[in-house]
Amino acid sequence: MKESGFIESFDGTKIYWQGWLTEAEPRVLVFISHGLGEHIGRYEHLAQFLVERGFSVFGSDHRGHGKSGGKRGHIKSFDEYIRDYKIFRDQTLERHSAPRLFLIGHSMGGLIAVHYLLNYPEDFSALILSSPALKVKIDASPIKLALGRFFSRALPGITMSNGLDPNLVSRDPEVVKKYIEDPLVHDRVSARWFTCFVSAIDQAQARAGELNLPILIMQSGADGLVVPEGAREFYQKVSSPDKTLKIWEGFYHEMFNEPEKQEVFEFLFHWMEKHL
Repeated sequence: MKESGFIESFDGTKIYWQGWLTEAEPRVLVFISHGLGEHIGRYEHLAQFLVERGFSVFGSDHRGHGKSGGKRGHIKSFDEYIRDYKIFRDQTLERHSAPRLFLIGHSMGGLIAVHYLLNYPEDFSALILSSPALKVKIDASPIKLALGRFFSRALPGITMSNGLDPNLVSRDPEVVKKYIEDPLVHDRVSARWFTCFVSAIDQAQARAGELNLPILIMQSGADGLVVPEGAREFYQKVSSPDKTLKIWEGFYHEMFNEPEKQEVFEFLFHWMEKHL
């Protein structure tokens, strides 16, 4: 069973959300935070896998993404993502409940998930990161970076292509084709978004030691969109006594959309089962 709708965020922005529900009382509520330029609908196959195993799954389109309001790829502050997700999470719990709440964050959504738990450490029972954006390649000269900071202040809403190569999303050509043809996928980022994003990565790495809940970090070994070493560095800094780092060697960025995705799903499920 599915549900969907819109919530109104703190500044009036309409945030779209979806839910995939078990017929029986759910064992866990799983929340998904998607990556840059995409939308929560791309996680339906993961959601259905978890629903079949007794979990209810929820996710929203981040502002400026998918069916949500807001300028494509633009934010004034990274904290806007966190405030949106807090409202979405709390309103979901007004309708549904379960003994445990898990948060899954992919790529930029992983960075959002980290900041969410740094702000609200009691809101989730466990954190799962998929190829998190905790270190990225910035192919820009010091002059270009300085111009980016200038435009972030002077023309914060100016947007440009994010420069991400869709062919690096997955080794499955059908996934790449659907990604390119998906009308809800976009490649825009603003100057302000870029400076907020880079700052959020620095803050996440600096504050990683504050996280002490169970955490699973899964990183694609052949990731061309984030730097795999960022996940390893973050893992070493996390203070939780219950932490796992899994490297999927040879995988491209979206491990949930790789040809071996069923293996990833099963690994994820078994980890979650151990943390019920």
